[in-house]
Amino acid sequence: MKRYFYEYSLTVADIDVSNRMSAGAVLSYFQDTIARFLSEARVSAIDLLPEGRTWMILGFHGFLDEQMPAWPGTVQVEVFLSEITAMKAYVDYVFRDAQGNVFAQGTSLWVMIDIHTRKPVPCSEVERFMAQYDPQNRVSHPRYHFFNEGKFGGTAKTEHRVTRLETDFNGHMNNRDYLRLALSVIDPAATAGRTIREIHLKFLQECVAGEMLDCLCDVGEGGEITIRIAKPDGTPACLVSTVWR
Repeated sequence: MKRYFYEYSLTVADIDVSNRMSAGAVLSYFQDTIARFLSEARVSAIDLLPEGRTWMILGFHGFLDEQMPAWPGTVQVEVFLSEITAMKAYVDYVFRDAQGNVFAQGTSLWVMIDIHTRKPVPCSEVERFMAQYDPQNRVSHPRYHFFNEGKFGGTAKTEHRVTRLETDFNGHMNNRDYLRLALSVIDPAATAGRTIREIHLKFLQECVAGEMLDCLCDVGEGGEITIRIAKPDGTPACLVSTVWR
């Protein structure tokens, strides 16, 4: 299985105020598709638990068309392993509408970890995972530099307490809820007349139900808005960069 495809019917929970697929739904559908892909190969996060391992996502990058598919409708998601290094695995994805037009694409970065030490382990040690990689699909992935990452000057602060509904099977805050939280703290005036065209997430610390998070929003030039989600002691949990045009 070198490339995996899955088709979804859009639901009303996946659309924005313009009746079109939302950026959050892109991350949600991607997460479901990669889980199905790995599950069929018996290397999903749940499949690896008896072996003392699981997956952890480090980054997600998405590039979106100006006009997303409207509801009702169907979309197809394609995922494939695009690069494997000593400790990291990149999974690329492509979204197509019912007419076969690409409207969203990007990549994600993962590591396999030991569930006891929480340290990365070489994913190349798992043969059934490596069997899903086709070197012909290889793509080089340059590092994405977040706006103001080293010297963050957030201007608007919002507090949020993680709820049980935002956690997944491992008890940690779900990846899609970091993006949902980040988008919810952006001032609508900062994006008036524009649509979201890029989403970039850097996952830094796991969060659990009951934890209080501080969200700082920094508006840059060129339509870039970065949100830093941090723990009360200032430790960053997730960086979310969005570009609006």
